[in-house]
Amino acid sequence: SLRPTLEIHGVQIDNPENWDDPAFASMEMARVQIGLWPLLNKQIDIGEITAKKVSLNLHTNEQGENNWHFGTPTDDPPQEPEHNEPKARTTPEPSKAGLQALDELSLQELNIRYRDDSLDKELVFRLDELAGTAARGQPLKLKSSGSFQEKSYRFAVEAGALDQFHPRRQLFPLSITGEVAGSPFTAKGSMGRDDTEPKLDLDSTLSKVDIGALLEWLNLAEEIDAQTDELALHLKLRGDSLHKLLTQSNATISLKGGRWTLHGTGKGDGLRIAITEGSVSALAGEPVSIDLDGVIDETPVNIGIQGMELVKYVQNPEQLPITIKAQAAGAMLDFHGELAVPASSKNLSLGMTFQGEKLDTLNELLNLDLPPIGPYSVAAQFSMKPQGYDLSDLKIKVGTSDLAGRMTLSLEEDIPEIEARLASNLLQIDDFALSQWSPERKTPPESELESEKEETKKEQEKDPQKVLSLLSPEAMSRANAHLSVNLDKVMSGKDNLGKGNLDISLQDGRFIIEPLELELPEGTARTEFSYYPTTETAEIHLAVTVDGLDVGVLARRAKPETKMGGRLDLDILLDATAPSIKQLMANGAGHFDLGFSPENFDARIIDLWAVSLLSALTSEVDSEPTSIINCLVASFEMADGVMQDRIIFLDTTRMSVEGTAVIDFKKRHIDLQAKPKAKRPEFFSIAIPVEVSGDFDDFGIEIKPGHIIRTVGNFITSPVHVPLRRLISDQTPEDTNDACRIAWERRNQED
Repeated sequence: SLRPTLEIHGVQIDNPENWDDPAFASMEMARVQIGLWPLLNKQIDIGEITAKKVSLNLHTNEQGENNWHFGTPTDDPPQEPEHNEPKARTTPEPSKAGLQALDELSLQELNIRYRDDSLDKELVFRLDELAGTAARGQPLKLKSSGSFQEKSYRFAVEAGALDQFHPRRQLFPLSITGEVAGSPFTAKGSMGRDDTEPKLDLDSTLSKVDIGALLEWLNLAEEIDAQTDELALHLKLRGDSLHKLLTQSNATISLKGGRWTLHGTGKGDGLRIAITEGSVSALAGEPVSIDLDGVIDETPVNIGIQGMELVKYVQNPEQLPITIKAQAAGAMLDFHGELAVPASSKNLSLGMTFQGEKLDTLNELLNLDLPPIGPYSVAAQFSMKPQGYDLSDLKIKVGTSDLAGRMTLSLEEDIPEIEARLASNLLQIDDFALSQWSPERKTPPESELESEKEETKKEQEKDPQKVLSLLSPEAMSRANAHLSVNLDKVMSGKDNLGKGNLDISLQDGRFIIEPLELELPEGTARTEFSYYPTTETAEIHLAVTVDGLDVGVLARRAKPETKMGGRLDLDILLDATAPSIKQLMANGAGHFDLGFSPENFDARIIDLWAVSLLSALTSEVDSEPTSIINCLVASFEMADGVMQDRIIFLDTTRMSVEGTAVIDFKKRHIDLQAKPKAKRPEFFSIAIPVEVSGDFDDFGIEIKPGHIIRTVGNFITSPVHVPLRRLISDQTPEDTNDACRIAWERRNQED
């Protein structure tokens, strides 16, 4: 026959000397059919190649030598170029016999084990079946299925005709289709040789790729929930060993469309990022890097991830160095450190920094109306555990203020639980200036309520994720939290307010400060507050006790250069059911006690009705230019937004004033009567009782005719009664706070 067939069984080919494995290849059966007539024309025409149960042991040693390179090198010494001329590249002579056709190729149960000593890495390929054909002048076609590192794959190859296969002289075109990790792919490219080493260039476009399954298939990461609509791969492979392939090759990937859902621990659907575009780069000698552009809801986000060089991923590293940077809404989140391989949410522990200029730039991203404070930064060691998240070595800065400690977030229950214990070396109140921001929902005027309701309804129908006020029922029901802060130093501008502690909790939709305590330089302050909102109203509780606050601290916040000072004492207890905190006074019940001893009093600094009233009242009861206010005591019972006096006492240089008052915060109306009395009987003294009545913004001071007549009578008869009164009356010091102190201590004894 002109096409003889050779069939052999039980063949083993030994390795050359100095290789660990004794066998290079073995096969249970091999059959080859070759045409004799074409050989006469120096053409190789193969009718059939069949093999079953084939094993190949490929090996690259630490010196980069391969056990599949047979033969001996030439003994001729290399010729040096003359006159230092560059060595010209020579084109290899074409082989004397060329492969022309392969009618049938059939390999079954082909196992390839490849080991690279320089990487201490072993790879295992299995071809369940490889079938192909390449008739004379027709394209080479191959089909295969099998597994790589126990991960299944399938592919089909179509290349040029075999008579065009001259890898040292020209590139051999080919196209590949198949499926890897459940994702179908197509690729086109070429193969050949670059100097002495093989090369393969491929361009591939894949649709609807499961990135998470691909990373898990490569044993790089687990539990990654990510897909892309389109993946374009550009691959340039260079080298004849695994080490060379990983250190000399380049791979770039472009992504379009898709999504990435970040699943943390606990329950919930995770954070979904819509991918617009992205790229993956694995270049020779450079770390693998990923760059993604996407959108969270309607907020653009950029995510950059950088790992290590590709060659290091196959060296069985126990730790994977990684840097992750995400930018969105004017803020940057940075994770850095090492991950266990394969990476997963179950073994995540990284350093973290989070920083930005203003918190309120995150409103749309977080669906919360945050205060406009900043710049801010957060640094911590971030750990993800089955029960939640842990931020240890936590450091927070807002402006010049600092906080440090630890925070945990538990996700074991339906509602997240947050626990934070912090300490502050410095808390600067100026760093937390809120301007016009309010943590409550906005309450428009009555005339706008109906239109506001319609607009709100339309907005909610359009966007159910509308930005929520911080103290809204929806926001406060998202989590339960507890925060305790030890305050080593509290400053207001240049004023030192002392030290103290703060305890805040959010439990079942109720916000509680219990307590805020400060040790003032000359006294103490304690505040308790709770707020529980519902859809229509809120339960509010406020308790304030201040003993010896420097009034200058408050005055200098309004006017830094002021000389105003003094002492302020407060005792406030108010409970209310009201639509907002601003309406606490209009709906409150409890008591309101004020003790005020000013220095260099300036009514222009604080624009409040109470201060304006005090200034106007003082000028009426004691108009002497040199007269000053020594102190004021005001104690009120309060019910349903109406204050009723228990004690009102004002002391000036020459006068002591007692009064009565009814203050209606619902109607914003005040009625006050003040009866001045000279501290000692004076000749021709005029101390006329004064009445104040009107709205908070526009009240008038009135002196009744009857009061004038009595005062004129006292004025005329003063030469008669003043000497007698001086003899029998106690001498009250002209400049003392004793009377106010006595009035302050007496306030709780009054009915």
